[in-house]
Amino acid sequence: MNETGINNDEMDMISDNLLGVQSEANTAAIPVSNKRKAPFVPDRKDSYFALFAFVLGFLFARWVLFAWQGWGVTLFTLVFCGSVILYMMKKEVQITKAAWFWLAVVILIGISFGLWSNNGLAPWHGLLLFCSAVYWILSANGLLVLGQTSNLFLLDGYNTLFVIPFSNFGCQYQGLAFLKNNRLGRGKTFFHVVLGLFLTFIVALMVLPLLLEADSGGFTQLIKGILEGFRGIGQDFWETFWQAILAIPIAAYIFALVAGSTHKRGTDLFDQESTIKSISGLRILPLTTVYILMSSLTILYFVFIGSQLPYFFSAFAGQRPEGWQIYSEYARSGFFELCRIAVINLLVLTTSNIMSQQPRKNILLKILNALLALLTLLLIATAFSKMALYIGAYGLSMRRFLPCVFMIFMAIICGGVIALQKWSFSISRLAVGVGVIMFCTLCIVNPDSLVARYNAQRYLSGTLENFDVEILYRSGPAGVDSALRVYEIDNGPELQFKLKEYLLIQQQQAEEVAGQHGDNWERAQVRQEISQYLD
Repeated sequence: MNETGINNDEMDMISDNLLGVQSEANTAAIPVSNKRKAPFVPDRKDSYFALFAFVLGFLFARWVLFAWQGWGVTLFTLVFCGSVILYMMKKEVQITKAAWFWLAVVILIGISFGLWSNNGLAPWHGLLLFCSAVYWILSANGLLVLGQTSNLFLLDGYNTLFVIPFSNFGCQYQGLAFLKNNRLGRGKTFFHVVLGLFLTFIVALMVLPLLLEADSGGFTQLIKGILEGFRGIGQDFWETFWQAILAIPIAAYIFALVAGSTHKRGTDLFDQESTIKSISGLRILPLTTVYILMSSLTILYFVFIGSQLPYFFSAFAGQRPEGWQIYSEYARSGFFELCRIAVINLLVLTTSNIMSQQPRKNILLKILNALLALLTLLLIATAFSKMALYIGAYGLSMRRFLPCVFMIFMAIICGGVIALQKWSFSISRLAVGVGVIMFCTLCIVNPDSLVARYNAQRYLSGTLENFDVEILYRSGPAGVDSALRVYEIDNGPELQFKLKEYLLIQQQQAEEVAGQHGDNWERAQVRQEISQYLD
């Protein structure tokens, strides 16, 4: 993390200047540039990419949009990244170093779809793939507001998701028009032919039903004879047709984002200098107000923890406090509340330091920041110990595993807040970097399989009383290896019946997607392993 975010001393100096003028400056919104967009001037490279954008749009509609699983997502990711890199290289874009990190994130997440189903991560792994892909394009063209991932990360995200694509939405057709205006021989003729066929098809769809209604019978028989020759492909045809229709706006979005970023058209909506000044103008909370808020919260947490020390820390020793007879009730009691309090504390820290006057020049505020972050770490550790106690008693599931991962993430951010009191860096960049790396790692390691394997090992070793088959269903094909292992060793008729039922369902589901774009390596292994054991 050698890159820094907003320079804090500069922010404070700007805040001092703004606080001395009219109050409207203090509450100024993020400025929006009033510059008129330069006209989009395409060249032959743009026109070729505009054509290929239709291919990308169709592949996205066919393989990704309604599925978000299987090798289709992987193949689309590789084709998309390869074509965008080729286009930017042809346009002589100097790709930034940070962009290669985001490209690696996009490719790794995309590859994970072809390997595992990752049921427990849906739909977040698809959302991260999409957001990382569009953010990579912005980063590659050096268009981040502060030139790097920073405290203005959300503003960069808004810029790349909405501002740039929709301000260049019609540019693809200007790129296609270049083919016609420059008379590219066969390309021009081909374009005219395709356009004519497409318009004929659209008009025929409107006219044919009317002709059939007015027909005396001969024309209907002719059409039926023609359709008879295409029997069996009708459903596939209409599915492909609607995917082609959806490909049109998708292609326009892809081209608008990539070409708009490359041409730097519509990318100057937020000016760096004025944006920093406007954020500095948000520092409107007097330090006295911030002191009261943070000191009151700190005292409240000290009283809360001190009043129930045996209850609060018994989970660290793996014991239930007096009056609690059931592990699950004790472990779940207050767990989510503690997590919510930790999130609220981080929001309070963020808001107080963004909106307080001269935060970096005040020692007392730094002490309060560190104290509140330390108390939040203690609350996180307590919640984590409760969850560990619960897992020890009832086994692991994705609903228990993911909160543990999130608590680790929050603990790292709290540690970053403490470090921020001495060193200057972008806490948002730390949060984004750590969060993306952690989630990308989850996508690659197949956490559903880890959960099922953990439960199977504990059950077979005798440290887990029951083997929960319902968790296997949530894991999808990732639980097959563990189910087969338990099925082979355990002789209980009831459990064997449940496991066999689960295995047969997974085999059927794997067979249904065999060879299709929703298939993956994990399902291929399922087809092979189950057939060896049960057939």
